[in-house]
Amino acid sequence: MDETVNVQVNKANVTRLKTGIMGLDDLIEGGIPKGSFVVVAGGPGSGKSIMGMQAIAAAVQRHEKAIFISAEQMHDELIEQAWQFGWDFAAWEKEGLLRIVSLNSQDLFEGNKIKELKDHIQADQYAVGVIDSISSISNQPVTVSNLIDGARSGIQTHTFYEINRTTVITLIDMFKQKGITTYGLAQKTEGMPGETMDMLSEFKADGLITLDAVEIGGSLNRTIRVKKLRKTNIDGLTYTFEFTPTGIVMKYKEV
Repeated sequence: MDETVNVQVNKANVTRLKTGIMGLDDLIEGGIPKGSFVVVAGGPGSGKSIMGMQAIAAAVQRHEKAIFISAEQMHDELIEQAWQFGWDFAAWEKEGLLRIVSLNSQDLFEGNKIKELKDHIQADQYAVGVIDSISSISNQPVTVSNLIDGARSGIQTHTFYEINRTTVITLIDMFKQKGITTYGLAQKTEGMPGETMDMLSEFKADGLITLDAVEIGGSLNRTIRVKKLRKTNIDGLTYTFEFTPTGIVMKYKEV
């Protein structure tokens, strides 16, 4: 059997999970390879959270379990945002198909929520996970109560940021070890090197998708680009997309 045939056989054995985004799955051979950790990077308002929610919706519609971890929005805020696109996160929670976890600086400092989260991930069979966002967790601000508690324990300020970065790595490793297809949303700041503000997640990623929004002629031109995705042939080109009442829809037009 020659090398070309070997490649074709291996690709046929890759199980893929659809993102739920019309047009994107066609570009990545049907979906994200199962168990991959994919970073979705972009600036504020570029559509990162919506893409994560859409991946959750696609999983639930396949009758698979999903988990959404947020360090940016409260539980009820997430439910309200998802409902704008017709995704009933509240109902899916009641049915046991979705778990929403909100993290704050105190949760990260004490570590109890992370331990509880690890227990849930170990016990449940999640197919898809979203971390919103990697950047917010790694750069979680230090609160006054954190400083007071830290001073009593002899912990210096810079240690808090190391704890946050360690939490990011722990979350990524937990998902990968369980074979959960995970979307790590990450902030991109213009003028900074690399694709993500945290400068951490992209190096552990199996895939990297970038979202952007550029003003052209008084309107926003939203773009998406798959820059990296292991086990997948990609063209690496930039395409446009739009928000619709049912989520993100790609336009089959290169920029």
